[in-house]
Amino acid sequence: MEKIMKKILILVFALYLVSCDSFLDVNQDPGRITEDQVTVQTLLPAAIRNTASAQFGASQYGVQYPQYLGGQAISQYTPYGFDQIWRPLYTDVIPSLQEIIERAEAQGAFNYSGVAKVLLAMNMMTATDIYGDVPYTQANQGTTNLYPCYDPMQEMYEVHIPNLINEAIEELQRPLPELPSLRNVSNDYIYGGNLANWLKAAYGVRARYHLHLAEKNPSLLANAVADAALSFTSNADDLQLTYTEDIQNPWFSFLGNAVNKIMQPSTFITNMMDGSAQYPGLDDPRLPFYMNSADPDNYIAVVPGQLVGDNPAVNVNLTADTWFSRNVAPLQMLTFAEIEFIKAEAQFDSNRGAAYDAYLNGIRASMAKVGVAESAINAYLSDPMIATGADNLELKDIMLQKYIALYLQIETWTDMRRYQYDTEVYPGLAQPILNQIPGSPWIQRSNIADDEPGTNTCLPEVPNQGIILWLFNN
Repeated sequence: MEKIMKKILILVFALYLVSCDSFLDVNQDPGRITEDQVTVQTLLPAAIRNTASAQFGASQYGVQYPQYLGGQAISQYTPYGFDQIWRPLYTDVIPSLQEIIERAEAQGAFNYSGVAKVLLAMNMMTATDIYGDVPYTQANQGTTNLYPCYDPMQEMYEVHIPNLINEAIEELQRPLPELPSLRNVSNDYIYGGNLANWLKAAYGVRARYHLHLAEKNPSLLANAVADAALSFTSNADDLQLTYTEDIQNPWFSFLGNAVNKIMQPSTFITNMMDGSAQYPGLDDPRLPFYMNSADPDNYIAVVPGQLVGDNPAVNVNLTADTWFSRNVAPLQMLTFAEIEFIKAEAQFDSNRGAAYDAYLNGIRASMAKVGVAESAINAYLSDPMIATGADNLELKDIMLQKYIALYLQIETWTDMRRYQYDTEVYPGLAQPILNQIPGSPWIQRSNIADDEPGTNTCLPEVPNQGIILWLFNN
């Protein structure tokens, strides 16, 4: 953490808060960005891109845990610290978002602070779901505190995350600032300054939050439903950053366009979709959008715990043509499909009819998103294994379809740990063929980030990755 805080300090002084006066008050350096040149408008685009990078970083190798991809030692539960989210979170995301919040609130620009708090809440929820305890209240203090202590996961969930979300919802509905240059949210790469969409996103983040806590407090299921009802109503509302040919989707660079594929789709997701496992004989029309096979009639994937190359017959990959790993693909952070599955899960016990409608809506949204033809969508939805009817709907139906819809998102790992990898909820789920955690438990948490030991003197005691986190210990 000391290294990270030093980087933050350098970033702040070199780019954002450099004084106009140089050493001994001599001439101004015209090559430096001055404090008055740094505004909420200029900070926001970097904060958005950094958020997407952090969310990708969480998934980049972490999606081997929910068995979307496999092929590395990480899938065998070797120690892994999720550094790909840790570094951008503490060097870029938190500093830029907190700077926006502080500057915006000082100017009465609550439209900007509301947007920043939505992003910060989502990022901190992702981080604490991965690590448990995380630095937050003592983070980003520069030389004032080079060794920030960690906030407990319980405190993150009971205090800091709800405060951020609630404040975001309030601030996004406050009057616009008086200063004309601040009335429209500029450089918004996600919603183009549309505050109504940001408000929907805020309610969606809070719906996710309430669902996470519902195992500890079932009354929050009703809150999740209420918030979901105020959130996204179509795929057009999705919280996502769409990339271009000039600024390419990170999955494209990492696996899509890579010559050597260091990870490949796993058997759990592949067999679920090709009709050989959970849905016998039912081909999921999303499958060729999700992955490419050298033999379109025979998808052979990596067994969880197997390394790339162990089985030469494996023939599936993410490529430059598959939907999620195209160069111009969006990096999805919260989607309409997820909101519908939140409604379905949260109402499963209380309103089975509404749960069933939301379940079907989630599947339809997921398929339409990637470009499945309407006729293929209707054929899939009419199959008896999918069209169960409200009375026969089971929790596994909702969670398997949510699993498919949230392909390559780390949120699925949170879902699996909420249910502690229950095979009645995830039929066919099995531990990797090689498990290196003592006692061979299911993976539960990240190892401590590589940057922390030896640099931060205020570290929590971090047990092995098989110890259940507070959120999932019910």
